[in-house]
This record gives sequence, structure tokens and C-alpha cells, in this order.
Amino acid sequence: MLPLTGSPIKAPPRSRGSQLTAIAMFVVITGILYFGRDVLIPVALSVLLSFLLAPAVRHLEKAGLPRVAATTVMVALSCWVIAGVVWISAVQMLNLAARLPEYKSNIQSKVAILQSSDPDGSLRRARRTIDEIGTEMAKQQAAEAEAEARRQPSGRAAAATERPAHVIVDAAPQTPFDFLKSMVAPLVVPLATTGAVILFTFIMLLRREDLRDRVIRLVGHRQLNTTTQVLEEAAGRVSRYLRMQLIVNVTYGLPVGIGLYALGVPNAALWGLLATLLRFIPYIGAWIAAVMPIAVAFAISDDWSLVIWTIGIFVVLELVSNNIVEPWAYGASTGMSAIAIIVSAIFWTWLWGAVGLLLAVPLTVCLVVMGRYVPQLAFLNIMLGDEPVLSVQDRMYQRLLARDQDETAELAEAYVDEHGLEALYEDVLIPVLNLAERDRHDDALSDDRSKFVFDSMRTLVEDLSERSEAAAKTAESGEELQPESRSEVPAPPVTVCIVPARDEADEIVGAMLLRCLNARNVGANLATTGLLKSEALGRVAELDAQAVYISALPPAAVLHASFFCKRLRATFPELKIVVALWNAHGDLEKGRARLVAAGATEVVTTLKAAIEKLPPAATINATKPPDAQVQGTNAAAANPR
Repeated sequence: MLPLTGSPIKAPPRSRGSQLTAIAMFVVITGILYFGRDVLIPVALSVLLSFLLAPAVRHLEKAGLPRVAATTVMVALSCWVIAGVVWISAVQMLNLAARLPEYKSNIQSKVAILQSSDPDGSLRRARRTIDEIGTEMAKQQAAEAEAEARRQPSGRAAAATERPAHVIVDAAPQTPFDFLKSMVAPLVVPLATTGAVILFTFIMLLRREDLRDRVIRLVGHRQLNTTTQVLEEAAGRVSRYLRMQLIVNVTYGLPVGIGLYALGVPNAALWGLLATLLRFIPYIGAWIAAVMPIAVAFAISDDWSLVIWTIGIFVVLELVSNNIVEPWAYGASTGMSAIAIIVSAIFWTWLWGAVGLLLAVPLTVCLVVMGRYVPQLAFLNIMLGDEPVLSVQDRMYQRLLARDQDETAELAEAYVDEHGLEALYEDVLIPVLNLAERDRHDDALSDDRSKFVFDSMRTLVEDLSERSEAAAKTAESGEELQPESRSEVPAPPVTVCIVPARDEADEIVGAMLLRCLNARNVGANLATTGLLKSEALGRVAELDAQAVYISALPPAAVLHASFFCKRLRATFPELKIVVALWNAHGDLEKGRARLVAAGATEVVTTLKAAIEKLPPAATINATKPPDAQVQGTNAAAANPR
């Protein structure tokens, strides 16, 4: 495991030339996307449609249709659906335009009511103040112009005050050809783009295997496995996103249309269609679609009830869609974080306008997938993906370095609730202490920050142990165990003595082992780092323990553990000595051989292995049902902290 340091986190070293190359490539690719948008937009739309239609084409092929026929059917059906949506929208828009004069008087009366309802309100006062400021500024400019005219000679003043003559240019009569040109010219580009999209989509569906092979040959011929995974995952995610988004949007737009029709809002079908289409725009699309029906409700109603009901329809449907329909429909997410969706929408809108906003999520999904499999593009997955980029250990250590005890405790409690207390010790807290020890030995951790980390870890171990014990007692007895009843629980005889090899980190991990043994009704005693090694030897003799565990945390674990192990073996030739090199990685054979030569009976690296090495008497005691989970009286006497 690579440790974090106390200094700012640094990326892997890169040469200045490689950084400049990456920046230059980003600028060049962005420029190509921007200036080549007239060609790239139809291609991107075609790829999007081919992702959406490919599963249906494959289904028709399995049903027995030739590929050409299946592709033709799906492309034609898509064109008919799109044409039908456009036709319905156009008819509804013309109908709305024809009825707008009917709402004019109602709108004017409502505006008058709003203006007269608060004649001395803040808005009216603000408007009056602005008008007065504008009048004063106009008077000041007129006075300055008059003073300037007086300072000029009479001829120039007369010329300055002379107003320019109005010139009216009569346009030449428009010929039928000019009229036809003015009508057709704005439609040329959209029609050409639509035709290109249809043609590209047809070819991509017809020759999809050939295009896939060409992309693999061009991009990753020597990395077939990686390229295949990128293409499959990107196509799967985009296809799933588009299908589910279409289903979600239809289940949103259809109730909108039905609800507005039931309320009597004109052109309800148009507003339902717009809600379906605009909801493809992340976050804001649904509210853009809500503006027009709310405005129409405002125009046609005599009171505010219709407006309130219209707003209520959109609010309720948005809540239901976001919290019920979308989680059920999507299942697996697109792999993008919420901030990435917003940033991608802004970026692609800047590049390609409204079409870029529509394509933002699918295009960014492809970039995220590439970042997962291409090491050079890993930053894309880190910045845009929704997967955690830091492990629980790294997050907890970072929060400790930031002196945030609250979030540290929250992370620990969440892990305990999901995996258990001993898993927290093994998988999280010991690695965090290992990171802190490595940083401390490298002089990357200041003394005050080191003290904060160790004090916080000690407190966390004690608090979580008490919380776990109280929860276990509550589960057994159905009521909370009172403190006075805890003190009456007899402690088992001490069979294991735990001695830290050198410093505070070793003692904290020893406290974790102590609590694991106590939970199994094993009598254990923890010495403190405040004891001299000679005093620790006296404690072992006084307790007459059957085994001694030396708690040692890397990086200097072997050296200190072997030194104390020699003294133990010389004093107690028959004693079982277990050396615990917590969270040690790499080649352990050399360190194990050195410790065995120093007198160690066993060498372990995990809590589970340490518990398995218990002496026989402790093992028998551990199999008995524990009368209590709290067996810390000996530890409290030995460790007054």
C-alpha cells in the first residue's frame, strides 16, 4: 500500500514536456470539435441513434429478417416517429398562436391587478426611483449640451443644433423567386443535417461490425482486450442510458399532458411532448418545459387556482420521477457524478450549442469509460466518474490530517454498521496507523499533527468498543446495560499479556487486540508505552501469563520487536511469544527468520491470525459463552490513559 504523506497530495511525476503535450492535445482536440462541428454533429447524432436502434435491429434479425430489411424498418419507423412528433408540435403551436389574441385582455387585467394590489410596494418604489434617476441624468446631459453649445461660435452652434434629415429608402418589390429563396434558405441546413443523420445511421446499423473492426484497428490493434472492453462498455452504458431515459421521459410527459388536459390548459398534447423531449436536458429541461404551460395557465385563468394546480403537476411528477421511477429504471448508473453531468453540459453546449447539450451525457459517458481502461486517460474517470477515488483508509487518514474528528467518526461508524468492529480494526484503523507511522518516520508528519492523529485513534477505539458492547448487551437483554452492572462482571484470569514494541501506535493496535480478546472472554492485559522494558518484564512475571503478544507496527517493527523478544526469551525460556507485525507487506521471510532467531514462537500480521495463536487455556475459555462483552478491568488498571 502506498502511504499518503502529510504534505499536499502529488500526482505521479510527469515531465514538463509531457504536460505541455497533454495541454496541446486538449487544445487541438477542442479546436477540431469546435471548428468541425458542422461535420461532427451529424456523425455524433448518428452514433447516438445507432446505439439506440441497434438492439431492435438485432432483435429483428434474430426473428428472421435480413439485415438490410431490419435496418430499413427501424430507420423508417424512427423517421415516422420523429416526423409525427414534429407535425403534432407544429399543429399545436399554430393552434396556440391563433388563440393568443383571446388571452390578451385577461393578461392585461391580471397585470393591472398585480400593479394595483400594492401601490406603495417595494417594487413600485424601486421602479419610481429608477425613473427619477433617469430623468435627472437626462436633465444633466441636456444642460451640459446647452452649455457646450453656448461656448461654440454661432455658426458651429447652429450646425450643432441642426437636426439630421430623415431618409426613407423604399425597398424594391420582392419577386416570387426572392420570396421562395427567403422561405427555403433557412431550411436548407437543417434538412441537409437531417438527411446526413439518417444516411449515417443507416450505414452504421448496416455495417456495424465492419465499423467496429476499423475502430479497433485504428485505435487499439495491439490491445484488443482493452479496446473491446471500452467499446462494449461504452455502447452498453449509452444504449441503456438512452433507452431508460426515453422510458422515463415518456412516463413523465404522458402524465403531464393528461394532467394539463384534465385541468383545461389548452394544447396539453404540445406541453406533454415538450416535457418528454426537454427532459433529455439534464436538471433544467423539465422546468424549461414547465414555463410555457404555467404562462398559459396564468393567461387564461381568472384566479390563481389553475396556475397553482399546473405548478403542482410538475412538482409532483418531478418528485415521483426522480425518487421512484429513475432509480427503478436505471438500475446501474451511467457512471458519472452529478458535478460531471453539469460540467459536461456546459462544455458541450459551448462547443456545439443545443445539440451539444443533448449529447452531453452520452459523449461524456464514453470519455469516462475510456478513462477506466486507458491509463493515459485515467484522469477522466477520476474527475468525471462516480466511483470513490479514495479508499476508506485514505479518506479517514486525510480527515485526521485535516483535524476533522466528526467525519472520521462518521466514516468509522458507517464501516462498523456494515462490516463489524473487528473488520474496522483490521481493514481500516490499522492501515491508517501504518500510514501515520510511515509519515512520522519520514519526517512528513509534524509533532502536533502526529499527536492529534494518535489521540483521535485512541479515542475512536475506546468509543467504538463501548458502543459495540452496549449494542450487544442491548440485543441480548432487551434493555441497556447500566454502568454499575458492568463493574460487577467478574473478569477471567489473565492468560495473555500484550506489550507494545516501542511507541504509541503499537499500543493503540494492542488495545484493538485486547478488545478482540475480551469480546471472546479471554483474559488479557495491555502494558503501556510508559513502562520501561524491565518493568514490562516484571509485569509479565507478576501476571504469570501463558503468552505474550508483542504489538509492532511497521516500518521499524522488526528491529524493536526482536530486541524485546530476546529479553523475553532470556527471562522466560518456556513462554509462548507471538510477534504481531501489523499490516506488514512484501517479503516477510527475512523478518520472520530474524524474529524466530530472537526467540519468537509465532509471527503473525493480522488480528485474525493473532487470535488463532491463543494458548490452549485461553482457547478453552474463549469457547465458553461470555457473560459480558466488557472485560477491561485489567486493561484499565494497566493503562490509566
